[in-house]
Amino acid sequence: MAAGKPMTSTAAPAVAVGRQPIVDRTGAVVGYELLYRAARADAPLPSGEQMTADVVLGALTIGVGQLVGDKVIFCNAERGVLTGETPVSLPPARTVIEVLETVAVDDESVRGCRDLVGRGYQLALDDFVWVDGAERLLELATIVKLDVLALGREGSLALAARCRPYGVRLLAEKLETLDDLDWAMQAGFELFQGYAIEKPRVVRGQAIPAAALAHTQLATTLLTEDVDFDALESILRREPGLVLQVLQLASVGAHHGLRREVRSIRDALVILGTGRIRQWVALTLLSGRPGSGADGLATALVRARTCELLAAERSVCDPDFAFTVGLLSTLDLLLGLPLEDVSGMLDVPPAVADAAFRRSTAAGELVTEVEAFQHGVVEGLPAATAVDLDAAAARAFAWAMPYVNGMSGSVA
Repeated sequence: MAAGKPMTSTAAPAVAVGRQPIVDRTGAVVGYELLYRAARADAPLPSGEQMTADVVLGALTIGVGQLVGDKVIFCNAERGVLTGETPVSLPPARTVIEVLETVAVDDESVRGCRDLVGRGYQLALDDFVWVDGAERLLELATIVKLDVLALGREGSLALAARCRPYGVRLLAEKLETLDDLDWAMQAGFELFQGYAIEKPRVVRGQAIPAAALAHTQLATTLLTEDVDFDALESILRREPGLVLQVLQLASVGAHHGLRREVRSIRDALVILGTGRIRQWVALTLLSGRPGSGADGLATALVRARTCELLAAERSVCDPDFAFTVGLLSTLDLLLGLPLEDVSGMLDVPPAVADAAFRRSTAAGELVTEVEAFQHGVVEGLPAATAVDLDAAAARAFAWAMPYVNGMSGSVA
């Protein structure tokens, strides 16, 4: 492959996440429950732990802002979430962990719930029924969800009365009809969910799977006590799919509607810290997504690296920023979608979008110049500029191709 010639790309694998609104007594949406939905009809049913991992990674791929806006996220949790085996990397102040009714109440699960609360998450008890030790969870929970369809109205009232002394908010779920909703209102429930309000809606996006080698390298790097951010950044720079998830994860604000300004991979790593990065890597490993071809990857890496080198030479913008926006500008190739569609799917800071997608800034003009060069368009460029481009692209090609060529022998 020539240094400047872009590769073609097939459509990337789809991801899907279901969401269903939860409303208060005024009818205002307070949050959305995120639900597992298979991206393909023939996909085998995963374990509960894998479902949680797929939902979280799907949310990061699609973008939390695209899924729930500034509302609260409700996310189901099997026992592994409570024990720490299945990390949840969603922002604590915006996330309610729904402890499923299948989770046994014992010292380990209670300790896990207490730890989640200590980290800032709220707990909801999903499809709640009274079992031995239930009061131990009620003392930690903020919300209790009662399945009105399964319990019946009398059973729901009796269980609600038993829960109220613990100061929890009561949520009536599986409200099938407007009559059910009216009854739940009259019965004193505070939150409501069900078909009477809205059926779950599936939100779809495109994923960029990462090579198994990258996951292995990340996991190995993170095993060390003192995590080397330089090593992490080096691995991530060659994996557009992982870069996109890290940027999305870091940009989600700690509180409703607030977002952080994340302009580079290093910014994202510093903001997240080693703890949340370890959680995220564990999720990517659990989801079973690793493994993809090199189609389009060479174009993406060469463009990003060329932008970085030229930004440093010309003092156009921060080189790390140039690399990041150069990489994101290739998402149309990697996802098999028009760039305008891609830009509307992602939650990225305005400065990043202006450069990577709209090309309306100096950094954006640099990206456009490099892209045109990759397509062989050099007419009208000053001779010195063309030489600079050619030299930078050659250096970028030499940097990228050892990794791209090694992918076919290293992916699972």
